[in-house]
Amino acid sequence: MTGEWRGSWRTATRIARRSARRNRGRSALILLMLFLPGYAATLLVVSWANVAGLDRSVEYRIGAADLLLAAKPDELARVAGTLPPGSRTVPLGTGRTVVSLPGGGLAGYEYEATDPTDPLNRGRYVLRAGVPPRAAAEVALTRALADRLGARLGAEIEAGMPQRRLTVVGIVDLSRSLKLAALVVPPDTSLSSGVSRSLLVDVAGDPAAWVRPPVGPAEVIEYPNGGSIGLGQNYSVTDREALAPTPQSRALQAGATALVVSFAAAQVVLLSGAAFLVGARRQRRELALVAAAGGSPRQVARIVLAGGLLLGAVAAGAGVGLGLATFALVGPTVERIADHPIVDVGIPYGSVLLVGALTVVIGLAAAYLPARSAGRTSVRDALGGLRLRPGADLGWLAVGLALLAGGAAILRYSAHPDGRIELIAAGGVILLVGVAATAPALVRGVGRIAPLLPLAARLALRHAARHHVRTAAAVVAVGAAVAGSVALTLVGAARGEAAAVWRDARDGQILLPAEAATTLGPDGIGRFAATLPARSAVALRTATDPERPGTSVVLPGAPAVGVRDGAMSVASQQYGIAVGGAETIRAVTAREPTTAELAALRDGAAVLFNDALAVDGRVAIRAGEDGPEAVPAVVAVRGEYFQDLPGILISEATARRVGLAVSPGKLLVDTVRTPRADEVAAATTVLLRAQLAAAPVPSAPLAVEPAAVRQTAPEATRTMFYLLVAVSAVVTVAASIVAVGLATAEMRADLSTMTAVGAGPGTGRRIRAGQAAVVVGLGAPLGLLAGLGPAAGYVAFNSAADWHTPWGRLLLVVLVPPVVATLLAGTLVRTRVRTRLVRRPG
Repeated sequence: MTGEWRGSWRTATRIARRSARRNRGRSALILLMLFLPGYAATLLVVSWANVAGLDRSVEYRIGAADLLLAAKPDELARVAGTLPPGSRTVPLGTGRTVVSLPGGGLAGYEYEATDPTDPLNRGRYVLRAGVPPRAAAEVALTRALADRLGARLGAEIEAGMPQRRLTVVGIVDLSRSLKLAALVVPPDTSLSSGVSRSLLVDVAGDPAAWVRPPVGPAEVIEYPNGGSIGLGQNYSVTDREALAPTPQSRALQAGATALVVSFAAAQVVLLSGAAFLVGARRQRRELALVAAAGGSPRQVARIVLAGGLLLGAVAAGAGVGLGLATFALVGPTVERIADHPIVDVGIPYGSVLLVGALTVVIGLAAAYLPARSAGRTSVRDALGGLRLRPGADLGWLAVGLALLAGGAAILRYSAHPDGRIELIAAGGVILLVGVAATAPALVRGVGRIAPLLPLAARLALRHAARHHVRTAAAVVAVGAAVAGSVALTLVGAARGEAAAVWRDARDGQILLPAEAATTLGPDGIGRFAATLPARSAVALRTATDPERPGTSVVLPGAPAVGVRDGAMSVASQQYGIAVGGAETIRAVTAREPTTAELAALRDGAAVLFNDALAVDGRVAIRAGEDGPEAVPAVVAVRGEYFQDLPGILISEATARRVGLAVSPGKLLVDTVRTPRADEVAAATTVLLRAQLAAAPVPSAPLAVEPAAVRQTAPEATRTMFYLLVAVSAVVTVAASIVAVGLATAEMRADLSTMTAVGAGPGTGRRIRAGQAAVVVGLGAPLGLLAGLGPAAGYVAFNSAADWHTPWGRLLLVVLVPPVVATLLAGTLVRTRVRTRLVRRPG
């Protein structure tokens, strides 16, 4: 039995190899479709393992250490003395300092004081050139800062608070981000008095067995994976386990990977399967002869299946080999894209072998249905060209509808913050499988409207319906591409919308701490504002409780009408009380105050910049021991929440009446537009010169940062969106061209006949464009349906996301790739058909 099985596979492989050589074009097409995902997956898994894996983030933070202890210098020594004997520590200081720029300007940059070559710092730094700094007058610069300063090894720079000359002896990179511009100095060196001291600790024995000293009043933050961070008045301890990825983040990564892999594999299987289906159909006479010579249905099927195994194995070997070679050649490019260095190069053999095996499995899966169909076809049916009966389509339609219902039910069950991301990914995959199962019946059903269409479209639609299984495979491939783009676009928009809610101030406004106004003085504030497109510059005054640190307001029990949940989180934080008049209203609202607002301040009422604070036209202010006092309020701003701007404005007389003290507040610069980079640099120079001239010199430089969206998700969303559109367009065009190419191979007889009776090249182009339109016109709506489910499930699972429908981008994803595919498919496929006699099947 084993010998027969081996002999059968040996013969099937030999026939498949000869068939692949004889049909080089179709074989090359299948090889390319199998090779590309294997190549891309190999490059991605190797890059992820060496650069941006979840576990790498721990090394970027604390290197090879077990703990990070942070405290004041005297307390740090006491805590270090409680470590188990044999423990080893490396000092680490972090802070900000001032660096002189080549043009005479000043800028603030981060610096770290440690030995970057110490084993406990392994993974935190990469020494690119030179040596680590050893003396107090030596410094190492990151490549980003060295490029900005135009500094090379041996050059001298001015840095520090106060300034002093330092010699550049090394070029390093911080592993957590290659874009960071920073300095590295010896462990006992400080470039500012505000340096934070900590210790990287290699605990002898089991770190969990270390008995920590009491910390006094403390708060312990427990993490889901068992780690914790202890916060006290004296010191803080960061465990390695606390920084490790949580089970939720790992599950999220696993779910996203499963979803992407399944959608990509579905595209390749469907497109390759369509090519195998055409190959098996054109090979039917050869397969019929094998059956007539005594070959069993299994042996006939193995011939087609061996083709998938052979091409899958070749594609796997080429994809894995070229993927590893590409990673070795483009390491610096991978570093720039990932924004992390490649520290210890290693090949994840398990993942690479899995990619190769998956490529082979995809080849087998693509050939499975054509092989099954070939094995079940009798010799008479094969020679007679019998087609699949419609009853099979109805059965698959029922299965598909059941899968769609099941996928939707799984998504509905798991789509909440306490759900499981694996179930959401499984629901998305089941939806795609359900769409694939219903596609053949849909294609056959759409073929019924062919008589209503013009000639070219009628022929294209009838041919698609006649070969509905192959057409459905291309349709679902397009649907999978569109579904992935739709899902990720909606998820990115939801995350970007949630991030966009969190704004510190109005776009372009600049907020500086109260010490900035004191350091600059009235004249300095004028010079500072003159470097910016400033509308006004106001040193705010703040109302505080003289008996207790800070003042709070009594918020309403429910959010105001029209306030989203995400915005309400910001609204609940915008409750600072400013003391002032028209100039404060002008600076906060970027407009002139109204008569009602000025009258409210004169009459002892409050002006609200946060409408969520108003209850029945009043705002409740808590002051002293007498409890809250309700003050009449006029709302100046509705529906806009900026957590660093004051939420309430009262006059100085009102502040005294309710028992509040008045103290200096932040410096607010309102601008007519977002300042340019050169304007921000000039303003920074003015501010830092004032800080360096102050006595005593401040502990750290202040940063001039125009207000904008706090998180970078919107920009990342736009980049990801354009990338998804490009990927979707490429896959859609590829699927449509493959479908049109395969259809053209089967329509040679019809095209030759049409050419013989006088049809011109334009007719052939229109037929091919019609075939592409059928594929992408059905695939895009199905992709939209399949992509909505996983996106909705993820947004419901992630509490940080806020559902938002980007109609413009969604239409771009769904409509542009099909239109481009339709236009290109009619032109890229050879349009000229020579008049020649073609033997019709049967």
